[in-house]
Amino acid sequence: MNTFFFRPSGWFPILGMGVWISLLCPCAGQDEVVVISPNWDGIKEETARAFNAWHEKNYGRPAIIRWREAGGGASQIIRFLRSEYQVESSAGIDVLDGGGSDPFRELEKDGLLMRYDPPVELLAQIPADLNGMELIDPDHAWFCTALSGFGILTNERARRAIGLPEARTWSDLTDPRLCGWISAVDPRASSSAMQIYEIILQAYGWEKGWGTLMQMSGNVRQFLSSAAASVVEVGTGDDAYGVTIDMYGNAQAAYYGAENVRFVLPEGETIVSPDAVAILKNPPHPEMARHYVEFTLSRDRQLLWMMPRGSPGGAKQYTINRMSVWPALYGECAGMTPIASNPFTMRNDFVYNSTLAAKRRGVLGVLIAAWMIDTHDVLVGTWKALNSPAAQKLAPEQREKLLARFLAPPCTEAELSTLADTDWTDPIRRTTLINRWQNEALDREKSLLAQIDGE
Repeated sequence: MNTFFFRPSGWFPILGMGVWISLLCPCAGQDEVVVISPNWDGIKEETARAFNAWHEKNYGRPAIIRWREAGGGASQIIRFLRSEYQVESSAGIDVLDGGGSDPFRELEKDGLLMRYDPPVELLAQIPADLNGMELIDPDHAWFCTALSGFGILTNERARRAIGLPEARTWSDLTDPRLCGWISAVDPRASSSAMQIYEIILQAYGWEKGWGTLMQMSGNVRQFLSSAAASVVEVGTGDDAYGVTIDMYGNAQAAYYGAENVRFVLPEGETIVSPDAVAILKNPPHPEMARHYVEFTLSRDRQLLWMMPRGSPGGAKQYTINRMSVWPALYGECAGMTPIASNPFTMRNDFVYNSTLAAKRRGVLGVLIAAWMIDTHDVLVGTWKALNSPAAQKLAPEQREKLLARFLAPPCTEAELSTLADTDWTDPIRRTTLINRWQNEALDREKSLLAQIDGE
């Protein structure tokens, strides 16, 4: 049976994961490195080709990458690695490449990463931080190898045909006219989705941010378990809007044409986030693991991100178009790269707290799911009712009171932080919390529906 994997230009069939891995790794040998990554398959194939060429140029020998799969995105990979290290001293994997930076902070806290000191000339090319976010871990447990922007993807053809408004800010996605036209992703299954929800909460503040997420969720047609699948729905016009990482958004815009599909970074309301790489604890090929990380920070890998397909230094077959962590390349590649934004000069109206995001990542994703995804059908019904003709007939102050209750966070930001350090660490209390949140969400929505219907 064929398996389908996403690439920005669509979907393509291959004959199963084992066959795909063997195509990239035709043989086993001394100069191999085992890498696990949530990156899509085109990036993996281009990375394997470029790493082989770089290794032969710098170390005089060819090298291969053996990709290890865990069946999903960064969140699934983290769970897989933790389970492996619970029973073995090594996961049999050398390197984790990609998935943001928060998962790397979690693994570092768990003691599952290994320190590595890259050549000083490479580290000199990369700033220590960007807008408050570390690009180089002070203990050299992980390093930023690419930058990711987060924004809004719009199918302009669908939007215009339906007569819907443009969306250039996160709050634009709360317009009730967009109900049923937004595609979104479960943050428990996607690190990029979790990053977007965290960005909105920090950009707008806890109360306004939570209310924004509630209204957006009321407009969502369905929550998917794959960020790649979500952008495909927008690209094909099944949905008119989506929130996504720039890598996917720009790829869809490039394939369908910017006049048909548009990706924007909400000015002053988003961030550029590090995408990291690290050597895992007790790697089976420690020398090759160090070589691989050195490669990811090198000029060769950075040009692979920036330069267009078919150009010197760029990809050979698959379009990548990612932002480099070398500031110097933005001036050097100007006029040659399709990357239009320079993350080192972008305006940012808030300072992103990466420490806070990493601390509450697990508990926040489940809290969002309990209130907006696991109870989505009831949430959508309540959101529609709040914007229905019946609700419009209510006294303005009464409707505002009902809306305020709908938007109110289930706890304070301080309470959530406390939970992350206490009840959330206990499996029994964690399960009790999840059940309580789901019941509280349902009770609130049903109460609001009854009040609207009863008026």
